[in-house]
Amino acid sequence: MTVKLNHTIVHAHDKRASAEFYSAILGLAPPVAYGPFLGVQTGNEVTLDILETDEEIQTQHYAFLVSEAEFDEIFARIQARKLSHWA
Repeated sequence: MTVKLNHTIVHAHDKRASAEFYSAILGLAPPVAYGPFLGVQTGNEVTLDILETDEEIQTQHYAFLVSEAEFDEIFARIQARKLSHWA
């Protein structure tokens, strides 16, 4: 059997806003509701399942492999929104 990552749960205080943010910034399809989650599908069949919580959210880190052209597009969207960034 080949083991693949299927999904990861991303905690958020506003799942709709968070899912729409990831979709827009990364240039992905709109989020899809699935049970208590809003899923954002990446190009390698891994889903970011956004789950709403009122609890404190711990630091989370996600790394995405993109081409140079995709990086430039994503970075342009980050700059257009005047988001804080580093590295």
